[in-house]
Amino acid sequence: MSIEQTWGHHLNTLTNIVSFLLHKKINTFIINRQIRRNLFMIYTSNYKNTKKSCFATISISGDRGKEEKFTGECYPKLAPKKDFWQIWHDNIGKISEEENMKYYIREYWIEVLSKLDPIDVYKDLDNHILVCYEKPEKFCHRQIVAAWFELFMPNVIVPEIKVIGHYMENKERPLYPKIKAYLEECIKQTINIEGYDDIKSWYWDKSKPKLKELGIIKN
Repeated sequence: MSIEQTWGHHLNTLTNIVSFLLHKKINTFIINRQIRRNLFMIYTSNYKNTKKSCFATISISGDRGKEEKFTGECYPKLAPKKDFWQIWHDNIGKISEEENMKYYIREYWIEVLSKLDPIDVYKDLDNHILVCYEKPEKFCHRQIVAAWFELFMPNVIVPEIKVIGHYMENKERPLYPKIKAYLEECIKQTINIEGYDDIKSWYWDKSKPKLKELGIIKN
């Protein structure tokens, strides 16, 4: 092989590597053109949609993904409490799905999320995929977590994704608007947002130094 052919081969290899890295970065941080103008992001998914994922994945299930033989990191602070989970589970088929979902959201807010600071949790989980069991179209506490971040933190979107090789595919969550709306209602019933129009504006003023430190806001 001549010197020219050797360098040509290396150049083609380098080009392929750079192309791969660029595509990986773009698909890691930008699911579609509507998502995020900065690189702060958390994702949600289920165990089946993140099998053999090359991205940082962390379980928020109460059993840490045991049924799916998940062996990665866990974040038990976001796991549902056994008592209210059991009541919700026992009520399946006995009361309406919407009533049961509202019960779960209310209890999850009171027993779990209200005791946490979203900034502190975000710092722990930035650029991770939060996983549990349910399909994207089913009700799941990871969607409550996504709504919690989006309601409190400026410039934050938490999409549902499926990992395909080195890329991410955006997945629809048909129940998400209802989940987010009812969580917002629960929060406003238990927190005095002091005359602000929304939770995010109240939290922005309350936590501005920490948000600046994290880089989520500039001013």
